[in-house]
Amino acid sequence: MPSDPTHTSHTEREAQLAQAFAAHREGRLADAAAIYRELVAQDDSYRPALHGLGLVTNDLGFPERALPLLARCMAFEPENVTYRISVGMVALSMGRAEAAAVALLPAANAKPVRMEARLLLARALGGMGRWQEAHAIMVETTVFFPDAPELWSWRGRAAREINRPGDAEQSWRRALDLTPNDTEVLNNLGVLLRSQRRLPEAAAAYRAALAITPEQAHLLRNLGNVLGELGEEAEAEIHLRRAIALDPESIDGLYNLGAHLVRFDHPEAAVPILRRVLDRDPKRWDALTNLGVALVSLGELVEAETCYRQALALKAGNPEAHYDLAWLLLLTGRWPEGWAEYEWRWQMPTFSSRKRSIPAPLWDGKAVRGTLLIHAEQGMGDAIQFVRYAKLAAALCDRLVIEAPRALVTLFRRATEAGLLPGEVIAFRDPLPELSAQAPFMSLPGLLGTTTATVPAWPVYLAPPADASLALSVPRRGKRLIGLVWAGSPENRIDRQRSIPPALLRPLLKAVDADFVSLQAGPAATQRAEAGDGFVFDIAGVVGDFADTAAIIDQLDLVIGVDTAVLHLAGALGKPAWMMIPAAPDYRWLAKGDTTAWYPSLRLFRQSTRGDWPGVVAAIAEALRAG
Repeated sequence: MPSDPTHTSHTEREAQLAQAFAAHREGRLADAAAIYRELVAQDDSYRPALHGLGLVTNDLGFPERALPLLARCMAFEPENVTYRISVGMVALSMGRAEAAAVALLPAANAKPVRMEARLLLARALGGMGRWQEAHAIMVETTVFFPDAPELWSWRGRAAREINRPGDAEQSWRRALDLTPNDTEVLNNLGVLLRSQRRLPEAAAAYRAALAITPEQAHLLRNLGNVLGELGEEAEAEIHLRRAIALDPESIDGLYNLGAHLVRFDHPEAAVPILRRVLDRDPKRWDALTNLGVALVSLGELVEAETCYRQALALKAGNPEAHYDLAWLLLLTGRWPEGWAEYEWRWQMPTFSSRKRSIPAPLWDGKAVRGTLLIHAEQGMGDAIQFVRYAKLAAALCDRLVIEAPRALVTLFRRATEAGLLPGEVIAFRDPLPELSAQAPFMSLPGLLGTTTATVPAWPVYLAPPADASLALSVPRRGKRLIGLVWAGSPENRIDRQRSIPPALLRPLLKAVDADFVSLQAGPAATQRAEAGDGFVFDIAGVVGDFADTAAIIDQLDLVIGVDTAVLHLAGALGKPAWMMIPAAPDYRWLAKGDTTAWYPSLRLFRQSTRGDWPGVVAAIAEALRAG
């Protein structure tokens, strides 16, 4: 029987195709491409070879050449799911998400269900910003393929994009159950946990990823950032510098280190690093913002303002730049613009107070019928300073209610009883009356148009309790009684600049023949012995709230300390007080001067240069000796 030339040709073609497949599989891409090309030259409708040529062309790094070849396969055989998946995959790699979605949609709906088609379609929809649809596809597909880690990974990504953090976390944890060594998923989980302020868990996720791949710069950067937020300054810096060593071209790496140095009050080191970032990318608004903060710390206020305004020109809705600009404007006495900018504080995700959800409109500063609520925010010193605005607010409403932390309620009620403040005082979480309007304390200066010339500076607007217990009696031995406080709340953003080691106060205890009282509360109270002997009374363990502290301050002749709530209280009581402030002070003390309109009885002792607390202590010691 004569041979069948058609059959022989077919057999040879199949053998060649098998050779091409083997070369492709083994990574011999040029050999595979040559065989595929020869087969297509013989028959340009031979779809297996045409498909293989498209795939190998893509693998060789020429997706723009591969896509037309694969599209021809799909045109020849539109119902072929494999061809559609290949077109979608290559189109996605080229950033052509819409073309990928068009190719993939029929494949994703085909039966039986093909996991690759659905995953690629979800990715394409994500690339088009249609994350809700992408998430719905992933939810359904994980039901069909519950043990496919890549599906759970992408379901987590889609859930994160549509702000469903719970599903994102569950999806990524399921992916890690299936593939515990997936560093990309561990990193994604860390980013999510950090955004939720679950910082120790975020750090653990990054550490787990680094245990698998220790030389990944982005993981080191992420861990360094989280450790910085946890206050682990030294370890954070080690990781951030390692990241730069591994990836010296990364602008993000340089920026993260610069921002870290700003956070931990090393502006001299931060400035050159942030300038390098901006030399390479002048549009980094975040670097401009941090450079501004560093320059303020160094007293370079004009350039700092330029940085903030440039940052806002690049990103007008940047709350950090608005807030930092507010700080600078208030520090330099430009209060109308400063108070307006200060309202951006509520947009900052890491701001110390959360914006309250109160069932009443924000007060506009004008006369209002009915009940007005003014409520404390931020620290105790802030509440003590700004409760003075109750006098102005009460004149503009029928009824005023003051809401404050429980530690201040007795103190504020005593002031209303003494006729120093108007209104009714309630504690946080007490039931609220029906309200016509409400305003947070630190919005009141802006609402009421306060300038440096119109500060409501009443010499006394708080009072000690009328019936303080004997436990609060300070021994009198015929000497001056001087209260000392050396540390504020560590939660305050400038606490590193304002709080001091108590040992620095030793010269004061030796400067004059006086009796000293420790007014230090909180964790720093345990450091009292470092200041030396000479204390006749210690409030630690004695006071229950700020009314008790007021009772003690009332017995003193003078209060000396850093910028903390105790000094605000002394000023509000009209007690002579000397405040030690850093070279870059809190905005309320302005950039210059040794007095403040906020408290007539308060005297300011400023650092002449950054970090020179010994010089401040020496000036105070001299003032004490002068009487």
